[in-house]
Amino acid sequence: MSDMRTRLPVTGCLLLSAISLATIASGQTNWTRTYGGQNSDRGYSVQQTSDGGYIIAGFTYSYGAGGRDVYLIKTDAQGETLWTRAFGGPNDDVGYSVQQTTDGGYIVAGYAGYRYDTSYSAVYLVKTNAQGDTLWTRTYGGDSGDDAARSIAQSLDGGYIIAGKTRSFSTGPADVWLLRTNALGDTLWARTYGGPEYDVGYSVQQTTDGGYVIAGTTGSYEDIYLVKTDSHGCDRRADGGEPARVSFHHSVA
Repeated sequence: MSDMRTRLPVTGCLLLSAISLATIASGQTNWTRTYGGQNSDRGYSVQQTSDGGYIIAGFTYSYGAGGRDVYLIKTDAQGETLWTRAFGGPNDDVGYSVQQTTDGGYIVAGYAGYRYDTSYSAVYLVKTNAQGDTLWTRTYGGDSGDDAARSIAQSLDGGYIIAGKTRSFSTGPADVWLLRTNALGDTLWARTYGGPEYDVGYSVQQTTDGGYVIAGTTGSYEDIYLVKTDSHGCDRRADGGEPARVSFHHSVA
């Protein structure tokens, strides 16, 4: 009897493990949804909204003005479509990051192609109301092209912090680009970080000390790249020394 009692818990654990593995292997979900048309459509960013639904940003070839257009999809809590919007012009435009803003609307960041050669692009911001209708748009960049946003966050003062890449203002093929705007998208300052190779910022957040932290990749050091800045985007060292490089750049609105 004592032998049986010692074996039962082990058998139960093995059974539970088997059930857990079977659940993982089967890929069970609460629900799945697909969105789009007859051509290629892609989602890059999603956030749960204050009503329990979701906001999705990416691009669409199926709808819009031509080429790829920024695609914004609002769903309810079950993933059912409430509305969709497409933003952009005749060239390629892509949304990489979306957030609900404190006014109940949305901010989307990505890039806008401004020449038929799609390697020429500018950082693209689209601000909408709660129904997805455009309130304003902004572009930022230079004449060299290949400027793009990969991440956006609303800052505590209602403005925005944007991270991505720039070729227009880089010392190499591309540098991490950090842009700070007010609530209307007007540029307050911009900074670049990186070395002689291809460096990109993929995610940005404001930190509790009022500064910012950027995560990305650096070809200059062949590593994950993490940059911590103060509230003005300066990456000053802990010993008080000057940063490797901090630059002001004019953004084209």
